[in-house]
Amino acid sequence: SVSAFLLNRSSDLLVAINLFKNALRSAYNTVKDLDAVMTETAVVTPFSVSEMWDKLPEYTQRANELGVSIHSAYESATIFYQQGLKTNEVVQISTETLKMARIAGLDAATASDRMTNALRGFNMEMDKLNAQRVNDVYSKLAAITASNTDEISTAMTKVASLAHNANMEFETTAAFLAQIIESTRESAETAGTAL
Repeated sequence: SVSAFLLNRSSDLLVAINLFKNALRSAYNTVKDLDAVMTETAVVTPFSVSEMWDKLPEYTQRANELGVSIHSAYESATIFYQQGLKTNEVVQISTETLKMARIAGLDAATASDRMTNALRGFNMEMDKLNAQRVNDVYSKLAAITASNTDEISTAMTKVASLAHNANMEFETTAAFLAQIIESTRESAETAGTAL
């Protein structure tokens, strides 16, 4: 009975040790991943990697508020920093972009590229109001048509600058794309190219 007791305790101890090792490995991988994304951000900003680590609480808070990973918050910011935006602009636009990513089920990089495409394609200022405008239009159209934000934003990548050059408004172009996608159920790329 004593040996059975000791055997159970040693088995419990081995399980605890394995759980601890797995937790350490996971923590190490998380820190390594965050350091890599912070290094990418530091390369395109005047901040050092250590300054990016100092900003971790800000990025963590934003990520928690938006329901995304901390990595996604840094990744989206990096894309907008690469475009030469200032920190306050980056925070505002990346926040709106991460909302779009969450709604559409997109990763941060894809959502950031699509937001950039819509804003730059229609020659809109890279600011919070226009980013909200893009989100609102995509969300509204997704709610009233048989299309979704992912499809509309994908289609928009094929036509934004051409539509703008033809004097089409962003809202009109997005509505046409949503209608084409809804009516034909063709791929978003096909809808964008067709328009």
